[in-house]
Amino acid sequence: MNNGSAWHVVGWVAVLATSASLAPADDAVTFDRDVRPLLTRHCVKCHGGEDPAGSMRLDASEASFADAKAREGWEKVYSQLVRGEMPPPEMPRLNPDELEVVTSWIRRESERGLIAERGGAGRTVMRRLTRVEYARLLEDVLGLHFKNVRLNLHERLPIDPQSPELVNDGELLNFQNLHLKSYVDLAERVVAAAITDEPRPEPFTYRIDPRSLEPTKLGNGEGLRGQVAPNEHAGKSWLASVSVVSAERTDAGGVRMPPRYDSFGGGISHNAAWNISVPFFRPTGVLRIRIRAGAIIPPGEGAPVMRVSLNNERVNEKFILDVASITVANAADELRDYEIEVPLELVDFPYILCERSGQMLVQIGNEYVPLGDRIMPPREKGAANVWPWEEPRLVIDEVVITGPGSGQWPPELHRAVTAAGENIADDELRATAILRDVAAKAWRRPVTADEIGPFVALYKQRLADGQSRDGGLREPLVAILVSPQALYLVEHKAARPAALSGMELANRMSFFLWGGRPDGELSGLGISGKLRDPAVLASQVERMLDDSRSEVFITEFVTRLLALERLEHDPINFDLHVRTFSKKPVAEVRERRLEHDLTLEPVRYFGHVLRNNRPVHELIGSDYLIVNDRLAKYYGLAEVEGGEFRVVPAPEDRRRGWLTMAGVVAAASRGNKEATILRGVYLLDRFLGEHPGVPPGNVEPLEAQAKVEKKLKSLPLREQVALHTAVNTCALCHRKIDPLGFVWAEFDHLGKKAARPAGKPDTPAPVVDCSGKLPDGRAFADLAEFAELLNARKESAGSTGRYRFGEVLIRRLTAYALSRPLNLADDKLISSLVQRAESDGWRLREIIKAIIGSESFTSG
Repeated sequence: MNNGSAWHVVGWVAVLATSASLAPADDAVTFDRDVRPLLTRHCVKCHGGEDPAGSMRLDASEASFADAKAREGWEKVYSQLVRGEMPPPEMPRLNPDELEVVTSWIRRESERGLIAERGGAGRTVMRRLTRVEYARLLEDVLGLHFKNVRLNLHERLPIDPQSPELVNDGELLNFQNLHLKSYVDLAERVVAAAITDEPRPEPFTYRIDPRSLEPTKLGNGEGLRGQVAPNEHAGKSWLASVSVVSAERTDAGGVRMPPRYDSFGGGISHNAAWNISVPFFRPTGVLRIRIRAGAIIPPGEGAPVMRVSLNNERVNEKFILDVASITVANAADELRDYEIEVPLELVDFPYILCERSGQMLVQIGNEYVPLGDRIMPPREKGAANVWPWEEPRLVIDEVVITGPGSGQWPPELHRAVTAAGENIADDELRATAILRDVAAKAWRRPVTADEIGPFVALYKQRLADGQSRDGGLREPLVAILVSPQALYLVEHKAARPAALSGMELANRMSFFLWGGRPDGELSGLGISGKLRDPAVLASQVERMLDDSRSEVFITEFVTRLLALERLEHDPINFDLHVRTFSKKPVAEVRERRLEHDLTLEPVRYFGHVLRNNRPVHELIGSDYLIVNDRLAKYYGLAEVEGGEFRVVPAPEDRRRGWLTMAGVVAAASRGNKEATILRGVYLLDRFLGEHPGVPPGNVEPLEAQAKVEKKLKSLPLREQVALHTAVNTCALCHRKIDPLGFVWAEFDHLGKKAARPAGKPDTPAPVVDCSGKLPDGRAFADLAEFAELLNARKESAGSTGRYRFGEVLIRRLTAYALSRPLNLADDKLISSLVQRAESDGWRLREIIKAIIGSESFTSG
């Protein structure tokens, strides 16, 4: 497809918000006369000159709020003034009248700056979809959903700009010319996979019954081997070769497969796998694999994981692509069918290598890894090898492989995309119906005839160029999918904030709670205008939160809020090598599974609180955990079987919700054993809602500094931290950070209770000092008291209210809902939401309903 022609048709229409400015009022307070003298008297001594504290200069001749960065600096000044953190105790303090002069002036000027920038104070900018949202949109619009196979289409798009708080920050999600080719390439690829314009591939189906295979010797053990003819193909050359390594027949004739542990040495080797080699075929359409399977699970072990992969069978150019990993928990005497649908054009596999060999290999293995530690016992010289563990077995009774050409033609995916044109004989009318239907889904609103006209014209041009009536659909479909109406959450802006249209509101709700486009019910209410009825709106929020699609919101919000992506991206060593047969490959798989479950625990916990409309304070204080068998082993809990997450009683040291979850502590520690400062930064930012700022570039981590300054390492940790911050002249920020960092002193960098000295099991647990204080001065003795201070339902004496966890969570939820960071103009909104939460018992669903029902959410 010619990219230029597509964009000539689509055009980049001007859909940006109209800027507006308000004429300055005849305000009594001015910067030169009233504000600057106060700053000079109280602030400039530290925040002036060439090296101002915190890189914030307050000695300028004038103040600008038009620039977002400058405005952010003034808002930081505001927050420190109202919390009493500035000026510092040794400097003259502002009296109440002076404080009111400065803070009211900052609020007023900040609001004016926002009005000039956005066309309205606190308005949500029109934002581009994140790359994950856009990939999800393509999958939804074109029906690209395949059983047990994840596409990860977003990985083919440029990485979105990173915000420390939001995954959907509209102020960062702009669109540059460099994005264009990637988005067009992806749209072309998915449209080509959805619209079939080639001859039907030769159909084939291989039905493989292990009872028809002959016993043979394979590798170090017994196996099965044979050849199978396809049911639907008459060619003699189309025989498939089948081998099953480490085969153990069941009484019913199926095959038991142990875990695929590779070469432990000493004659013990589990290389169990089904290997099915079929003649090469044109890789277009969907390859279907159906496996009838069950499991034999010994007590104390988990369920086997059935891994299905494609392989090119070339020794020197070997390439393996895992296409599905399925946990098989049903018993071997209750076999069930597992279906895998592989969209051959949408998975990244070098088919050219298969074409050279003339074969494509499908492999099936049991990729179970132990839940707990496995240390190989010592073996006496000359003694026979004995495997000391009973392993979960994967039982396979039948495998069926069906080629893309089998079944109906055109395939189901093509027929679903073109369904709107079914039974329309005229090519132009058929194309109009199809393109209008796809555009309405992609643009998430009704589409007029005038809007679809240019795309129909492009279709007619492609027919004139000689393309088929289905092939001619591809280019206009791509143009629809990469148009601004698809890429952006388009909202029409007036000079001043105004109520969103019904469909604009439906889209905001859907991308907030589902991470994708509205369904038919929500769209219908948006089009009819009924969605603006508060009762209807609240009812839809309830329905959407009950829907499984809300898992997108739960996962993305919690993962970003708690920075859980660090568990997979940071170099965190869980030291599982020695404790997993001393085999690195198996330990790596075990570690990936553990990282996944540690990441998922806080997400499942938030989901439980949300689904049951529990108070948000349970997120940092409750008597239950939500874990599966792997996490139960990690926490030392007994009698938890199965990979599904469930509610269990929490031990005493795990009763602070997120604050005592190993994944949260590990994410805060970032793999560092001396993570006190990192933890303080994390708690200040993620739980107290205050970004600590960026440290100077010459700051060395505490561990690195201790290697250079040998005496530092011999000091108690608190003294190390104090000297570290003094050396780097960072006291301004560290006086907030450091008192928080010791709250997790009882936990190691992996979120486990700090162990006693090795070889001394009877040694009493060391006394650990977990005391500290909040930035507002309130002290805590340990983690329990820290959580209680954060969990205050109402403002208390000596508290600013800023560090209440409930209010911090409301701020983060509101920013996520509005797709932008909050600012001073939102303080009134937050205050009203907090008051509403107090009256509703801080219940999470009610908070979300209040956010969606607010004027800031329902207006644009």
